[in-house]
Amino acid sequence: MLRLSSYIKITDPAGVNYLEFNFINEVEIDKSRRSLTNTAKITIARKLKILNGDINQIIKRGSAVEIQLGYDGNLKTMFTGFVTNVGAKTPVVIDCQDEMWSLKQNSFTKSWSKKVKVAEIVKYVYSGPAQVIDLSIGGFVLKRESTAQALDRLRKYGLQCYFFNGTLIVDFAGVIHNQGKEVIYDFNRNIVENNLEYKRKEDARIKVIGVSKQHKGKKLEVVAGDNDGEVHTLHYTNMDKDQLQKIVNSEIDKLKYDGFKGDFTTFGLPLIEPGDNALLMDKDYPEHNGSYLVEAVKTTFNVDGYRHKPELERKTA
Repeated sequence: MLRLSSYIKITDPAGVNYLEFNFINEVEIDKSRRSLTNTAKITIARKLKILNGDINQIIKRGSAVEIQLGYDGNLKTMFTGFVTNVGAKTPVVIDCQDEMWSLKQNSFTKSWSKKVKVAEIVKYVYSGPAQVIDLSIGGFVLKRESTAQALDRLRKYGLQCYFFNGTLIVDFAGVIHNQGKEVIYDFNRNIVENNLEYKRKEDARIKVIGVSKQHKGKKLEVVAGDNDGEVHTLHYTNMDKDQLQKIVNSEIDKLKYDGFKGDFTTFGLPLIEPGDNALLMDKDYPEHNGSYLVEAVKTTFNVDGYRHKPELERKTA
């Protein structure tokens, strides 16, 4: 039987003192392509005490966090980020956010009055490695806004902004993103439980409406899909017809396919991350086999075991 293993390191904001421990009550990690910020929650069964120094000066807002999880001492880094809150009760709950937290601490002011590429905006507010879709939008204004706030506003243009392996990704679903590894799951072997439903493309009735508010109050509207379908409306500003059509078509492709929708629960190994492909295999129904882009993963680690819950975004093969 595999033995659960963990390691957590918390370093004070000055980068001088740190605390290491391998005993925890629970860890929860939420990562998603649709969320601007990935989060983690560490629960410690009792308050920690150290012989020298003040623990409150180490575990506090802005302290760096590294979480490693695994089996039998074989650990993998599952989360890095910063402490955002430390609970006052016992058990102690430590809330954390990923690299995006540091991008909430700066401020920028700039105006682009004419059409501007999204890549130019991202480069202005973020100096690290980034993959950005080739898309122009009609004007953009920053007024003492942080990098995170700027990225959050870009999401209103139908974009996803998130970190993948240390790189900031700004794109539509899977357009330029180099997809991660393929992870194989067998319904009869390593899927513990599932909330999956198999749907056929022809049964999915989807209608997507793209609306762009133009200058002087005018509106541009583009429609795609089934007239009698479930309506999904996307709202933007200052987009031309070609840009709007590109977004709407991308949304249709995302929502209509033959395959599974939903999520499933699996073990701590193999590892799975948002952006990876989950290859689902079922020997009883081989026609249902397929590969899916993973949109979100919830990881839990506690006395009951080490589990991942991947949520499927769309079918890729």
